[in-house]
Amino acid sequence: MFSAIMRKIVVSAVLFLPLVFTFFFVCKFGLTIPYWDQWELVPLLEKMHNHTLTLADLWAQHNEHRIMFPKILMLLLARLSNWNIFLELCTNMVLATFTFLFLLSILRSASEITSFWLKMFISLMIFSIVQYDNWVWGWQIQFFLSVLGTVIAIWAANKWEGKAVGLAVTILASVLSSYSFSSGLMTWPVVLVVLLLQKKWKWKHIIILLLACIATVLLYFHKYTKPVQHPQILFFLDNPLVFIRYVLTYLGASLAYFPYNWACSLASVVAVIILVLTSWAIFNIWRFDRQKLSRLSPWLALALYACLSACVTGLGRAGFGWKQALESPRYTTVSLFLPLSAAILICHSIKLNLTMNKKKLSRNLFFIAAIASVFIVLYISSCLKAIEQSRIQARRVNGAAFCLTYPEVVSEQSLKVLYPDPNVVRSRIKTLSDLGIKFNR
Repeated sequence: MFSAIMRKIVVSAVLFLPLVFTFFFVCKFGLTIPYWDQWELVPLLEKMHNHTLTLADLWAQHNEHRIMFPKILMLLLARLSNWNIFLELCTNMVLATFTFLFLLSILRSASEITSFWLKMFISLMIFSIVQYDNWVWGWQIQFFLSVLGTVIAIWAANKWEGKAVGLAVTILASVLSSYSFSSGLMTWPVVLVVLLLQKKWKWKHIIILLLACIATVLLYFHKYTKPVQHPQILFFLDNPLVFIRYVLTYLGASLAYFPYNWACSLASVVAVIILVLTSWAIFNIWRFDRQKLSRLSPWLALALYACLSACVTGLGRAGFGWKQALESPRYTTVSLFLPLSAAILICHSIKLNLTMNKKKLSRNLFFIAAIASVFIVLYISSCLKAIEQSRIQARRVNGAAFCLTYPEVVSEQSLKVLYPDPNVVRSRIKTLSDLGIKFNR
């Protein structure tokens, strides 16, 4: 009994080692002064201080996004800590931890394979340093909150299959995801896939989900204004190859993050390989055991979530060039769900093959070893490059921190490190001073 308890403690400790490493990474490279979009929170802080903050302020667009829930959370944290941005960074890690725990719960209930190595793989992906843009920047709460909402929605639909409580939690979590980041709108179709594949959900449940989805989307786009500085949505019609390459780069970046021109091609190749292997695994499972495919529906949904998010982001961003998908590592918080789900689906497909023909054991072991070796090389290389980029970014931003003390005398170029419009920075530094908010530099 004692040895079993100790074993569980040791296993749990090892599974959370990537989180511990991420925490030290954030302590070293985290940005604890306002940076770029974060300055948009200052007017809201002022309104909150003056008791003039309204629902319209929280509902207002930020680029293409309705980030109402992240705004509420950031304002609450700022109120509790006098805007200690490090608390936002810690909150990002807490949200990622909850995402990891819900994924482990899904693994236990929606998978026949629950080995330590699969759990470790999930941990490595969820706490991957490649998404450094989100780890070191408090404003990126929106990504982690949206992703957590998506995972909870899928978890609830699977845990309470066919039950009203499951549908209620699924809808609430989908709303949370939708109004945290634009890709959260993709939660609705992927949850629908779960409901359609699982037998206990009835048509009345599906209709209720669709009505909630329509209401959420209509409200999202009510008085919606497309950002004028962003590319046209129909850009992909005239440039389909750029759009496709953008989507593939987006999907492959979580395992091939190298901000060089040649690396964009590598990310695309990695994405194609993952998509082919995933398609093969799904077809193989469907061919031999369709009931198992129904049980694995949460992982199908998560893979689809990454793919749909890539397409939606491509619609709004491909006009900037397909390289932008790799130059924005923040997207990997979403795209990592493709390789994560692919690994689980491939493992089940291999297990099914071995059940059908045990003579294939050596060939399948070689296949697993090859994939694992490629993953280790790509993962470590990408993380090392992310650490290098984080060091450069932290040095550049921290080097401009003196602007907060002497905004009137510093050069405009220094102020532009913190925000594109120097005049906005000067004005909002004064606002922060009036609010009594200071930063440790």
